[in-house]
Amino acid sequence: MATIIDLAVPIKDGDGRLQSKVEFSTPYTYDALNWQGSSVCMFCHHGTHVDAPNHFIKDGASIDEVPINSLIGPAAVIDLSDHADSCAIHGDTLEDRGRHTQRGDIAILRTDWSDKHWGTDRFWTSGPFLANSAAEWLVERGVKAIVYDFSEEFVVRKPGFRGEECEIHHKILGNDIYNIEYVRGLGKIAAPRTAIVAMPLKLVGLDGSPARVVALEGVDLPREFEVK
Repeated sequence: MATIIDLAVPIKDGDGRLQSKVEFSTPYTYDALNWQGSSVCMFCHHGTHVDAPNHFIKDGASIDEVPINSLIGPAAVIDLSDHADSCAIHGDTLEDRGRHTQRGDIAILRTDWSDKHWGTDRFWTSGPFLANSAAEWLVERGVKAIVYDFSEEFVVRKPGFRGEECEIHHKILGNDIYNIEYVRGLGKIAAPRTAIVAMPLKLVGLDGSPARVVALEGVDLPREFEVK
């Protein structure tokens, strides 16, 4: 039997980061109209989301232009759960632990950091991060997307960071590899290989989108799909 594992973090009113707060409102209510209709205002890169290239690559593709094929397919789980506070993840570690990662896979980098610290300042200030050699390994391995349960760019811990400082994002997005960021529950995936489905909204021209991300165990997905 196939199993669906929901990897998305919940989004709540008042959550947020980088001085941007999630705001829920309900302009249409049962009291007034006997039906409910709500609105949400939020930063596109809060919670579980997908980065588009134009997040860091000027004139790059926007989230509505990201090929959906790049966000669905076979995936390899790389166990990095021994990486904790301010621990760099290096390319030789990925080479040692990620030998089962195949070209065209979605790479899943499991540290369990979000399960321990999501919703706290510590998630952003002291988690594991990618060294440049790790980003280079992912590019050379030919993965099409990367799933993270931690904040992979060390420099974003610094207030007022600038785009040119974010070497990891430039390396990944500049090679048409898509970041699927801030999931949780990767420890529920039992096997080293699984399948991932990430579904961002088609927000025209924008640089990212919240997404519902699931792992599908016991499902043999193809690497490519016909998209109509």
